[in-house]
Amino acid sequence: MLVGPNQVGKRTLGRTLAQAILCTEQQAPCGACRSCQLILRGRHPDVQTISADSERIKIDAIREMQHLVALSPVEGPYRIFLIPRFGRATTSAANALLKTLEEPPSTVILILTATSVDALLPTIVSRCQVVPLRLLPTAQIRAALEERGTAPDKARLLSHLAQGRVGWALAAAEDESKLERRNEIMDSMVALAQGSYTARFSWAERLSRKPDRVDGVLETMASWWRDILLLSAQSTIPITNLDRHNELSEWASHYPVDAAKRALQAIQETRHKLEHNANLRLALEVLALDLPNTSQEWNQL
Repeated sequence: MLVGPNQVGKRTLGRTLAQAILCTEQQAPCGACRSCQLILRGRHPDVQTISADSERIKIDAIREMQHLVALSPVEGPYRIFLIPRFGRATTSAANALLKTLEEPPSTVILILTATSVDALLPTIVSRCQVVPLRLLPTAQIRAALEERGTAPDKARLLSHLAQGRVGWALAAAEDESKLERRNEIMDSMVALAQGSYTARFSWAERLSRKPDRVDGVLETMASWWRDILLLSAQSTIPITNLDRHNELSEWASHYPVDAAKRALQAIQETRHKLEHNANLRLALEVLALDLPNTSQEWNQL
């Protein structure tokens, strides 16, 4: 079980581990042999990824996997099953996996990923070898981006926005839409802070219909309020959203440390509730009401 924050590299490490196990060369994983290349393209007959259905891993997916577990490997010595984001598994799916974890065939390896072990059944965790992954220093991510040809200014921005998640930084360097999406989230967040109760409920309703985007939205919102907290406290710790420094400074001049801390805490509590399967729309509505209202609070100063 590979455990760590979103986009820290868990899925990449899982795939690389599969390559190392099934690689046909002495220096494994070589990345060039037929086995490594098939795994990289997601086409190796002995490596399967268990996909979530509507953001949840359901019991049907686990039962289908268990049928495959009973089969012999096609090419290599093992069959490998990658189960990403297992924290999103339903209770019935998690319980169904227990039997396989207790008595796995000698030719089967299961690689699970999760953001935290707290939301998982203790019986699942106790049957896995847990490998925690840590966030990387900003300087290390920046160097990795520049080594791959990213322009220095862009590498500097992305290394800060990544907040230790090298997987996010590498993906954003290749896909401009990630930065575009992040800017859209920030613009909508600014509008939300100036909006009425009706507008806030509308925001929660719209976002609840796109559950695959919620994690990214909350992460971006948390980075915004963390930066305001740092600027308000006149901290020497670098902010994350370097390209929004002027706007953040304006907000920090209106919000004292306690107000910024309350906003950040509301976002963190929402994420915690969702990790424990709280009702998505209700959690977002509560958050929308808890966030400061600039049009009201700024006029009182």
